[in-house]
Amino acid sequence: MTVLKQNLPKSNGWQPNDWCLWPPDAQPLRLGPMVSRPIKVICVVEYFLPGYKGGGPIRTIANMRQLLAADVDIAIFTRDRDLGSAVRYGMIRPDRWTETEDGAVYYASPGEFSANGLKRAIRGQRFDLLYLNSFFGFRSSIQMYLGFRRALPHIPILLAPRGEFSLGALAIKYLKKRVFLTFSKALGLYRDINWHASTAAERDDILRQFPAAAGQIYLAEDPVVVGAPSADGSRPRPSPSGQLRLAFISRISPMKNLDGLLLYLAKTSRWIELDIYGPIEDRRYWRDCQRLIAELPPNVSTSYKGALNPETVKKAFADYELFALPSHGENFGHVIFEALCAGTPVLLSDRTPWRADPSGAVSVVPLTEAAAWSEHLCAAADRTADEKGRLRYAARSYAENFVFNSGIAEKNLSMFLELSGRGNGRRGQQNTATLASIDEP
Repeated sequence: MTVLKQNLPKSNGWQPNDWCLWPPDAQPLRLGPMVSRPIKVICVVEYFLPGYKGGGPIRTIANMRQLLAADVDIAIFTRDRDLGSAVRYGMIRPDRWTETEDGAVYYASPGEFSANGLKRAIRGQRFDLLYLNSFFGFRSSIQMYLGFRRALPHIPILLAPRGEFSLGALAIKYLKKRVFLTFSKALGLYRDINWHASTAAERDDILRQFPAAAGQIYLAEDPVVVGAPSADGSRPRPSPSGQLRLAFISRISPMKNLDGLLLYLAKTSRWIELDIYGPIEDRRYWRDCQRLIAELPPNVSTSYKGALNPETVKKAFADYELFALPSHGENFGHVIFEALCAGTPVLLSDRTPWRADPSGAVSVVPLTEAAAWSEHLCAAADRTADEKGRLRYAARSYAENFVFNSGIAEKNLSMFLELSGRGNGRRGQQNTATLASIDEP
């Protein structure tokens, strides 16, 4: 691939490697077979580093590139700006390849972020796999699939719906999504692709929409890393019984259900301090939340702290005794894992893949049980300072054990090996024995 190695600015301590969510001293892992040539993947994702407002997929792909760098070369095709921004990133030049320490990234301007733009970006280049990270995204997925399924019928397409098939996600703009799903099935679309499910629940969600895809789904959890623990000296002392420092860190959108949390808090009788972080994705929804904030009882105080850069999320979590996320649906929930890494226990809805843990690090309450949510928030405040301190260690231990026992790296590498025809199953061997290329859009 012809790559323009841009002279990216390094002021204010910024380095190209700072885009990664992997420890700076980590080395790429070589797992399983030693492939003679890295598997070449073109990955389309709506938003990527240095952006952060696009949420979990940014972190997933960044971690995946680092984790599999020795065997899988993932080139990124993405927008040249962050979610909701009218201005492109200041450190890049659009519509050309930029070389970062973790591989090539093509930051496409608004007019170039399309199937034809991708064809121009990879003209004459050879690759093994097209990796899409949305199902309903018009430019980032639908256009790409329709544009490439006939142009390159012998190249496998891997599609990760990133939670879009969960019941909570489908309920948002339901009619439009249902029409497209019905249309797709009637025309026999998506029968020729492979699916990446990050959890068993997402695999079931895919099968609910595409029952015939049973033999075309790869289950591989999103890559994550624990990182260094927060220094105890940098954390505030736990609050006394009857008080609680509570965090909500997520996008301000109906899917994340901040309004639900505010309604639960309205029924509590303990002194609770709620700090809200996250980009305001839906202004009308935020106005509704502000009205609920104004109606909270005097024992609950709130403050909106704005959006967080990725490198400050864990530090922010360290200031709180509980993270509450009554989400209507999460594919994985990177922000949940980041809270645990910071030693902050979590209180979640039953619409995520996370399950309650006896240690108290993870608590799960169904969204249908509003009274139980208020009771759990009061119980969290009623813990003694010592109990709150012990839960910090329980949360951190939970995160460490999750990474150690998950086998995430092996599963992700196995998925790419098989799709490229180099795994034991050799599913893609007939498609990629001879690499395809695009000479013209």
